[in-house]
Amino acid sequence: MKKTFFLIPGFMQSDKDKQITWLIKFLKKGGFRVMVVPIHWKNRVMSEYIEEFKKFYDVHKTDSNYILGFSYGAVIAFITANQLKPKKIYLCSLSPEFKEDAIKMKPWVRKLIGKRRFQDAKKRSGKAIAKELKVPSVILYGEAEGRKFPQLKILCEETAKLATKSKLVIVRNATHNLDHPEYIKSLKKELCI
Repeated sequence: MKKTFFLIPGFMQSDKDKQITWLIKFLKKGGFRVMVVPIHWKNRVMSEYIEEFKKFYDVHKTDSNYILGFSYGAVIAFITANQLKPKKIYLCSLSPEFKEDAIKMKPWVRKLIGKRRFQDAKKRSGKAIAKELKVPSVILYGEAEGRKFPQLKILCEETAKLATKSKLVIVRNATHNLDHPEYIKSLKKELCI
């Protein structure tokens, strides 16, 4: 049986980013076929990223599929999980990109993501998606990033409570960085390879 691991990088990241390259090597050693999703980030919104991922997934899926997303990539994995039905999803540093988060978004964050992305975020409810989530999930976020981005921490913890087959992992001292030593250690433990 062919096992495929889909990796959805964070905003503006690709398979060349050092936050992803260690994970590609690790998963390949574990016997997975690894597909890094080539999201076209510029001048687009989450709804478009989601459609792009679903098409990619349909073309490359095999008998046994897993999805790991980081930051914006975690949002994509989270929103598409019930429709795509992978065996498990790993949501790393799930970005606060939902209508519940939009209300609390600081002006500098709104400016950073832009008007179109901000308006698009208001179309989705993270709580509703979490309550409906049927796919087993592991949600990870770093202690340090939780202090820096309190809304990310709230979203991760709330999602883990609302999703029935979910596990929350708070990564000691980790920042918003998938190749932070503690993040690597926690992910390797959760991936059980």
